[in-house]
Amino acid sequence: ARDWPVLFAAGLAVPQAPSLRSVRGRGGAPHPRVEILGLLEARLLSFDTVVLGALEENVWPLATDPGPWMSRPMRKAFGLPEPEARIGRVAADFLYGACGAPNAVLSAALRRDGAPGVQARWLTRLEVFLGGQNGLRLTASPAAGWAAALDVPDSVTPCARPMPAPPAKLRPRRLTVSDASTLIADPYAFYARRMLRLAPLDPLDADIGAQDYGTLVHRAMQVFLGALGNAWPGEAAAREAWAQACEEALREHAARPGVVAFWGPRLANMGSFVVDEEKKLRETGGLRVCLAEVSGTHILHRPAGQIKIAARADRLDQLANGTWRVVDYKTGTVPNEGALADGRAPQLPVEVLLVEQGGFPGVPPGSAVSSLIYWKLMGGEVAGEVKAIASSTDGAAAYAALASDSLADLADRWLLGAAPFSSRPHPSRKTPGGDYDHLARIEEWSSGEGEAP
Repeated sequence: ARDWPVLFAAGLAVPQAPSLRSVRGRGGAPHPRVEILGLLEARLLSFDTVVLGALEENVWPLATDPGPWMSRPMRKAFGLPEPEARIGRVAADFLYGACGAPNAVLSAALRRDGAPGVQARWLTRLEVFLGGQNGLRLTASPAAGWAAALDVPDSVTPCARPMPAPPAKLRPRRLTVSDASTLIADPYAFYARRMLRLAPLDPLDADIGAQDYGTLVHRAMQVFLGALGNAWPGEAAAREAWAQACEEALREHAARPGVVAFWGPRLANMGSFVVDEEKKLRETGGLRVCLAEVSGTHILHRPAGQIKIAARADRLDQLANGTWRVVDYKTGTVPNEGALADGRAPQLPVEVLLVEQGGFPGVPPGSAVSSLIYWKLMGGEVAGEVKAIASSTDGAAAYAALASDSLADLADRWLLGAAPFSSRPHPSRKTPGGDYDHLARIEEWSSGEGEAP
């Protein structure tokens, strides 16, 4: 039995079955053993064994179709044959093929195009007919078992979940907010992206995605706030500044008319919400400083070393009372308070921590944060919504403390320690995209049903 694979490969290497490599068996070999033929050609030749394939409804025989131009009565009036007449011809082809050789193999696929297959009607009738005779039936061919046995290994050694554990000196010393959320949900994805430096390539002519939409809105807000300044210029001037900001943001996508056509009206609808919010904040002198798209860092000191924490805030506002509010823009789902507390949405808590530590340019150390706010910018029937997560300095400070503890734990375990980068340690937490699931071989060590646990 061990010699069979070698014998099989050697048999295919010599020119004994040329039509396996030539569709019609016209390879020029003097003694062809296999022919792949159509129904008409098969009638003209005889063989030792005939394999009749695709014996399935709508394949052999084909589905009856009178055509798009004439109904059945019209075809009859014109003297045209009925659509079912072709079934009779292919049934005759089946009979000639099955009876044209000493051995006949009747084959029907169990599945076709992802759906269960239905065997041909005459194959079903043949089985029923033979079942009524004494000792007659269609027997299964052993060839299917032979083919399946070719792919069965002598022994199976299960592969363990990949858990790379490089030494601490090779691990990154910088952690961004997005890295933190990835490291919590899928450490292996962090390892593949930050340590192996593997990044998926964008498909050619890819449609604009949710991240691109978010970038477009963030760009419009950045330009608008830069033109607006810290004072209130008046509603007319503010609306004009928003229109110019939208025009500049859409200019970057001028080569994609679909993006401009879809998001142009939505950005215009957002304008009423954005201008109204800015009017309420600035008209009464409630704003001192507005920082848009500002990057900050914070050095986290741990017993085993230092880690640089980096974040980019959508917006930081210093209010009239000297405290700050942290605003994050969302074009999709807005995280709830539970997501902020357990680390699934670390953006705002980490930004509060950096504000308190003076990690952003223009923000002095020891500053207090009085509110954490999400702006959901949709531009549809509801142009935008404001969702406040914390409305007091104590509440914001509590989130900053949670962020500090979480970052310290991540740094000690994965960046300064020796913890392995396992894949999906928390089944309930999933990273968007799953770009590295195939490298982590999730379907090998998980359920294997096409979905990660």
